[in-house]
Amino acid sequence: MYVSADMAGNNVTAIDDNVSATTQSVVFFDSRWMLAAAIQFYLQCATIAIAVVGAGANAVVLYALILHNLRETKKRVINWLIINQNLLDFCCCIMLVIVFPIRVSNLYLTSGSLGYGLCALIISGNATYCVQNASIINLMSLTVERYLKVVYPFWSKKHMKNWMLYATLAFSWIAGILSAAPMGFVTSFVAEGTCYGYGLYFSNPEIKAGYGIWNFLTFSLIPLVIFVYCYGHIVVVMRKQVRVMAGHNAEAAAQRGSQVQSKRVKWNIIKTMMIVSAFFIVCWFPMNVYIMVADDPSASPELAIGYSHGRVRCKVWTSGF
Repeated sequence: MYVSADMAGNNVTAIDDNVSATTQSVVFFDSRWMLAAAIQFYLQCATIAIAVVGAGANAVVLYALILHNLRETKKRVINWLIINQNLLDFCCCIMLVIVFPIRVSNLYLTSGSLGYGLCALIISGNATYCVQNASIINLMSLTVERYLKVVYPFWSKKHMKNWMLYATLAFSWIAGILSAAPMGFVTSFVAEGTCYGYGLYFSNPEIKAGYGIWNFLTFSLIPLVIFVYCYGHIVVVMRKQVRVMAGHNAEAAAQRGSQVQSKRVKWNIIKTMMIVSAFFIVCWFPMNVYIMVADDPSASPELAIGYSHGRVRCKVWTSGF
């Protein structure tokens, strides 16, 4: 508040609009960050619950797959890609169970190598992203493998060797780690006991944009194209095969019994993988599109600093739980 004189010389009391606006802005942002902190806390708790259920379910399925394949190992070839897919999903759930309780507990980190390592590898979600990307790569490999076996059965039987399968398993793990780990370590740091990790700050906006585009194409758009094309073509081929088999006479039914059973097993596997791919597209693709088009607080230094202070306020407020 200040006092000034008007044209007639009378004293006039006025309110400093700038001070008032600043005070209202501080109150608004504080309430906004408190609401964001509450939502973030409960979402993290929900993620922990989902991760625990997912880890238990994947452990049961993984045990059943291994036990079943050990019993049937002399009768048919073990599909290691399916087992590897389940193992990767299990590891991803385990990483979520480890990461989010640490985030909720608001662990104070030192600025030394131990604090930085814990931030860059665990709290930032770096290890989770590595396993997640490996899971996407293996899912694409599994889709292509199913596509070749159904659409080009003779070619795949002649040219697809066991060493290719083992190389694909190793590639999914190695490529998943290399696609996420370096960026997580480069862009993560510890400040005032708080972990700021995985892409919060980029020294160069061109690098940030390039990495975002590459990540979107590699782990969202390309998988979408592969899933739609491969499974769409597989469905067309399987329907043609069913019509051809139905047109044969009844005398050959006994001879075709084993072939029908084999086709049924393949179709069940394909239906399962189509459901998994559909859920992947529904749950993963929209979020990546949002990340690409939404404004990033790290785009400008001023907004990044405000975002960082907001995270600190949220961290202090949620520590009361």
